[in-house]
Order: sequence, then structure tokens, then C-alpha cells
Amino acid sequence: MLRTAGAKTTAFKPAFKIWRVGLVRARAMALHIPTFGYFCQKNCMARPTSPSLFTFCPLPLAVCFLALLACTAPRKTSGPIRPNQPAKPGTTRPTNQHEPMDTVRWTTPANPKPPIKNDPNGARPGTGTGNSYHIAYLLPFLSSQAEGGVVPEKSRLAVQFYAGAKIALEQLSREEKINLVVDVYDTQSSDADFQKLMADTRLEKAALFIGPVRNSHLSTFAEWAKQRRKILISPESSASELTKQNPDFIQIAPSLRSHCEGIVRHIRKTHRTDAVTLICKEKEADRLPYFQNANTLIGGGGRFAELVLPDATASFSAIDLKKYIKPGRTSVFVLPTWASQDFVNGFLRKLRDSKGASHVEVYGMPQWRSFESIEPEFFTANNVHITAASHVQYAAQEVKDFQQKFYDATGTIPDGDGFNGYDVTLFTGRMLARYGLSFPEQLSLENYRGLHGDFRFVPVYSPSSVDTGAKQPDYLENTFVHILKFGPSGFVPAE
Repeated sequence: MLRTAGAKTTAFKPAFKIWRVGLVRARAMALHIPTFGYFCQKNCMARPTSPSLFTFCPLPLAVCFLALLACTAPRKTSGPIRPNQPAKPGTTRPTNQHEPMDTVRWTTPANPKPPIKNDPNGARPGTGTGNSYHIAYLLPFLSSQAEGGVVPEKSRLAVQFYAGAKIALEQLSREEKINLVVDVYDTQSSDADFQKLMADTRLEKAALFIGPVRNSHLSTFAEWAKQRRKILISPESSASELTKQNPDFIQIAPSLRSHCEGIVRHIRKTHRTDAVTLICKEKEADRLPYFQNANTLIGGGGRFAELVLPDATASFSAIDLKKYIKPGRTSVFVLPTWASQDFVNGFLRKLRDSKGASHVEVYGMPQWRSFESIEPEFFTANNVHITAASHVQYAAQEVKDFQQKFYDATGTIPDGDGFNGYDVTLFTGRMLARYGLSFPEQLSLENYRGLHGDFRFVPVYSPSSVDTGAKQPDYLENTFVHILKFGPSGFVPAE
């Protein structure tokens, strides 16, 4: 059943399209909505439904934010879903930016599983009582930047992520015997606003946080969470070493090091070390040890050849690539660069013209996927591969099902952040159901396949960390990356 909290509210009659968007449809569930300015209404508007299902009621700001996904989108039809056609943001008006934007309470299911505790002498602080887990989303809805009633386009990341998360919460309520209390907060964008949010004592209630997104917010909040033994999941940032001695910090996005190591593993499956040349500018040379160290761990002797060019290099016309091409065998080139399309384009053009009949392979970075000035012919002729933290198989039935659910709820289709919100939330809920709040200790044993990407976590030990003798990792990182190869339909998973 859905219900509102008994807080003072002001009258507001929302359009059906707006308050319908954020409904969490789930059996044995209650929705608690705190006061949030004029987006709440004094009395619930009930509609008859089948027994034990739900009662409809108006929604807080986060739910109204979801309406921006639907304001300019067409109504749902029975026709096919067409990906990569996001709707324009809609309009709404923010009020108090530090109130929880939405709170979802799941009621006790039959035969619930008790939570598993990390501390044999008691639970973590702020876990809740009984068999409930209190989690919070910290996302940049940027409500304070709304001008003239228009929600900024920069809010799309948070809105998409939250919409995907809601679908996952519905699924968890059906599939897992777990009780969740979920708060959603707007982090805004500035560090000053985030510091104000951190002073909110209501954050203490949550045992697990998903977000924030900005690196400066993450590093600050990671220290706050570590001191209070809170689990912190970083859903977007791929930055390394944002925290130390913090084994409850879980990084979803693979770091640059993980991308480099993934390339090396893929290359060394079929090629020897002496077939590989690393190419970069001087300012990017600090990335090369990632490749060399990963190759050393694989073994086989030797080091990759390196070609480090002056930063001012704008053309490959004066560079002889033929001496790096091995006649009669495949020559592999790796470019850990993404700052300049012209640099990459110049290399690919020169390599195509220099290789003759020799076979070559080129490995690059995820950003190459969005390069628009490079001719597809250069990608094809040089057998270009890239890494990617995520890759959605749109032909898969489960992906189509999720797209349909997302469309039904919002009036538009999910982008990468929508998929990520779903994957991260579903994964987190399933780990809580399986291991309770001790799940970070078990992540190295878990391989999870999501719609947006796979999760394979390893403990990270920073070279600069102080060894306390406890062998405690600095944090946990998902190191799985896809290797994609360019083909007639674009970049697809390499065989």
C-alpha cells in the first residue's frame, strides 16, 4: 500500500502525467513522502485497485523531476521502442534543496531474512531496526539551477539514474525478501552546497549511500562515511584513489588502470610482447606503466616498445611507422590518448598508408567511440579496438523489457545513466539480500552481469597507503571492461 507521511503540506493538484510517473508499483510496500513545498498535497487521492496492491497519492520533487523525461515525449504506444532518442527536459520548480526528495519504505514480507552483521558485537550505526536497511541516493538534480521553471539539462544524469533505480526497487520488492527504506537527496553542484547537505543529521539514518557523483564530493563524503562505518557506492566516477583505508568504498566505474590492464590481457591472449608498440605524447607518458606492469604480471619476458612524441606533435607525416610493423605477422599499436581527435586521426591515416599488406591492430580508449571526425574507413582498415565500461546489447530480450518498463514509467527511453541506475540498484539490493551489510567483504567472490555492464570487484591497495598490518584495502573497484571492435554496425564486442 502507498501512503503519505503525516506531515504538514500545502494544497497542490498535480496533473496525472506527473504524479503517475514516479509511482513504485509493488506488492506489500508503503511509500513515505516528506513535506516538500508545493509539490505535496494535504490529502491522498485514492483510486480503487485490486486488494493488497496500492493507493495512489501525490509525489515529492524527485518524482516531479522524473516528469521532465516525459514532458515532450509521446505517449506510450504498442509500437517498437527506438533507442537513442531522448526527450527534452521538462519543467518544474524547486524549493528547499536539502529535504529528502523521495523516501520509499518497503514493508515486512513473509519469512524475511535477518540482516547479516559485520560486527559480531552489534550492528553498524544507522542500519535501522529489525530486518530493514536504510539507504540513500545522493544525486545532482541541480534543483537550485532551475530558471524560469525550466529544469537544467545537466539534471538528466540524476533523473535518468533515479528512474532506472526505481524500476530496480520495484523488482527487488517482488523477488527478494528484503526491507528497504530509501531516501533521495539533491547534492547540487558546488562544494559549498554539498557541505551544507553533509551537515544534515538525517544522513546519519542511512547505512548505505549510492552517490555522490562529483569527485570532490566523493572524496569528502568518503571520509565522512568511513568515520561512521557507512557503505558508500560510487556509481559514476572512474577516478583512482579518492579514499584510503576504506574497504566499504565501492567503485562501480573501472579506472584508467583497469582499462589499460584489460587491453593488455586481451592482446596477450594472441600476441607476444614484441608485437606491441605503445604510442603517446609526453604529457601522457605516465599512463604507459599501467601497460608495462600488467604485461609483467602476465609473464613471457620483455617489455612493450614505446614511442613517446613531443606534446606539440600535430601530424604523423614526419614519423616513420614502418619500422614498428612486423612483416608476416600482426603488429599491435596501443594509443592511451583521448584529448585530440586530430592526433588519433593522423595516426590512423598514416598507419593505413604505411602498413601495406601487413595486418595491424590498434587499441584505443572509450572516448574514441564518440569521435566524429575520423573516417570509418580508418577504423576498419586498422582493425581498431577500444575499451568500454559499459555496452548494452539492445537485441537482448531483457534489455527490451527494461526499455519498455522505463518508457511506460517516464514516456521516454533510458540512456546509459538510466541503465546504470537500474544495474547498480538491483546489484546492491541483491547483495544486501544475500549477505546483509557485510556484502563488501564478499564482493571479490561475486561476478554480476547487468544490462549496462558487468561487475567484477577486486580490492585496491594504493602504493602510498600506510600498511597497518591488517591488510585492509583502500577501496573495492569493479575492474571489468568490455573490449569492442569496430565493424559494419559500429563497435561491438570482440570475439
